[in-house]
Amino acid sequence: MNGTSVKIECRAMDFQAQTMFWYRQLPKQGLTLMVASSDNSSITYEQGFTRAKFPINHLNRTFSTLTVMSVHPADSGLYFCSASDTVLGRSQRPKQDPLQQPPLSHPTKPLEPCGRRCRERKTTASL
Repeated sequence: MNGTSVKIECRAMDFQAQTMFWYRQLPKQGLTLMVASSDNSSITYEQGFTRAKFPINHLNRTFSTLTVMSVHPADSGLYFCSASDTVLGRSQRPKQDPLQQPPLSHPTKPLEPCGRRCRERKTTASL
């Protein structure tokens, strides 16, 4: 699929979406807001995302598409859309905070081999 384009469709169900948001989640990372569009043709791309690479169409209040142009392995990830039934004003923008990893609730320790007991009971251990 290198170099081809991929179109992703999003449909709002049971309400009229004034604003559509597109997100990408790369492996082992959190969601990143890519672009927001209003049905009044206002499209706002976040830093690192461009109309040339990720054109969107917000055709009506229930349907939007995101196209990933000239796909490469670095584009691999999960793509999500969300919809809002309100229009964002000029001073209102979705806020994207950096992902914060939560502290571990318990200290980790290496697993110790359990020998014959584990084989007999067929137990496994995971953290």
